[in-house]
Amino acid sequence: MRSETKETRGGNRVDGGFYVNRKTFDLVTVSGKKGVLPGEANDLYLKVPTLAMVVAAPLLGASFVIFLPFVGIALFAAAGFRKVANLGKAGKPAEPARETR
Repeated sequence: MRSETKETRGGNRVDGGFYVNRKTFDLVTVSGKKGVLPGEANDLYLKVPTLAMVVAAPLLGASFVIFLPFVGIALFAAAGFRKVANLGKAGKPAEPARETR
């Protein structure tokens, strides 16, 4: 049994639910029974089942909470490495601003 993908274009009137823009991966929520998708006719949206969103939302949130400290540590280490290796913006200091009248 093959399941049909529920795709529609921007600007169309659709049933309420969750839609993902296939170009930008933006998640759009259409509230109520019917609504209009944002964007132009060349924007293609894929309908995401509500059950999939109920399962995916806590998993995505947990991965964000788990990996965010590692990203912060990596950025801090990279900034320290640049400072030690003198890879920052090297050059002469900026000249003071001149007053013009």
